[in-house]
Amino acid sequence: MPAYLIIEAHITDPKGFAAYARATPAVVGRYGGHYLVMGGEQRRLEGEPATTRTVVSCWPSRDAALAFWHSPEYAAIKPLRDGTGTFRVLLADGVQTQPLTDTATEGTAP
Repeated sequence: MPAYLIIEAHITDPKGFAAYARATPAVVGRYGGHYLVMGGEQRRLEGEPATTRTVVSCWPSRDAALAFWHSPEYAAIKPLRDGTGTFRVLLADGVQTQPLTDTATEGTAP
């Protein structure tokens, strides 16, 4: 099952962040990931205005994403983003292979 790293980034030092942004894609690729969302326009359609940029990368599996995240190559470049903003990083599994069920009616007869 694919997995996704979803990053919300509030960049306060774009020049300082640039070195991290240049170095990361090659390591992502080495570990089997690729970007789905990075850069480009983000438009609010509903809710409060966003103060962050969103980056989404796709991975063949949760294990592949974690291998990247804990790799020595990423550990070497991650400090490049220190002091350049605040970041929230989420790891999410892809689409379930079984349909979702309604837990409110589960186990009741029709």
